[in-house]
Amino acid sequence: MDYEEFFREDFDRIEQYKPGEQPTEEGWVKLNTNENPYPPPQVILDEIKMSVNDKLRLYPDPTAKYLRQMISSVLLVDKNTLTNPRSVFIDNGSDGILENIMKAIVDPGDQVDYFYPSYGMYRVLSMCYRAKRNEVKLTEDFSIPDEAYSLKGKLMFVNSPNNPNGKAFSKNTISKLCSSYPGIVAVDEAYGDFCEISALPLLKEFKNLIVVRTFSKSFSLASLRMGYAVADPEIIKALNKVRLPYNVNYLTQIAAVSCIKHRDLIKKQNEKIISERTRLTEAISQYNGVSVEPSDANFIFIKFSEKSVCLKFNWDLREKDMLVRHFSSPGLYQFLRVSVGTPEDNSKFLEVFDEIAQKYL
Repeated sequence: MDYEEFFREDFDRIEQYKPGEQPTEEGWVKLNTNENPYPPPQVILDEIKMSVNDKLRLYPDPTAKYLRQMISSVLLVDKNTLTNPRSVFIDNGSDGILENIMKAIVDPGDQVDYFYPSYGMYRVLSMCYRAKRNEVKLTEDFSIPDEAYSLKGKLMFVNSPNNPNGKAFSKNTISKLCSSYPGIVAVDEAYGDFCEISALPLLKEFKNLIVVRTFSKSFSLASLRMGYAVADPEIIKALNKVRLPYNVNYLTQIAAVSCIKHRDLIKKQNEKIISERTRLTEAISQYNGVSVEPSDANFIFIKFSEKSVCLKFNWDLREKDMLVRHFSSPGLYQFLRVSVGTPEDNSKFLEVFDEIAQKYL
């Protein structure tokens, strides 16, 4: 049977998102997918385990009412932003939120603006929803170009801190985008808890702004898929209209509430990551032929003066059972993205990096 006749006409033109490698074997030092190197604190794990009970046979709260209240009244209370539960939307990871934004806002042929290089799902989702894709190239130092302030699209995605380089855009930059853009500006702050800059305060000023965050990175819940968005209640109402029922499972809601309750323990772990980010940056910056981009995330972006040397580092690191991320994309061939690991893994990485540097730098 020829199954192609059942698929949509443009199916072959849709590009599949390529996630970082997830090896099944033991022994790898895994610094390629920006996961948190620390598990959730034991008290959170204990509360999750205690919740594995008879409730697993029941559907979860379809509106996640208590979790939304905890996000608005506890997690956001010191962010100088909207704190009404009606301004909070939760979904199955931030990717689920990004898709629901597309479902609620974009008709086929509407212009969706996003930047390059940035998170690849913006491009993939735009293809899936048959949008007119407008990919705007960032400047050489990964800044927003002036042309972005005259765009006339329906929806704009902004990743801040931006993946893969790690730098956050200033509140002034996001404010200018919201002021000039006629559509919705969705600021994806997946790595927002690792920096001091956030667009959350701007929600009080701009009705066309959505701020998206996740528990995958800073809260160590990547496998449980928990994301949330904050926006004007009318936008949240629209997102709820198009989301799938029971979209966030029971254990994920329990885990997220526990993380919020014990956020001080989470913060201490993330402070270690930020400290290690500085250590990695300073150590690698001492080598000739490489530089490290400024980062506000839980990873660093290393630039090599020669593409061939970058590839050799990538191959040799892999031979030493170390995974980092290389992007075979225009303008990125000379870069390696390295997630911040535990102090032990980071020390091992620096040791191996030095060994390779003796050969090529």
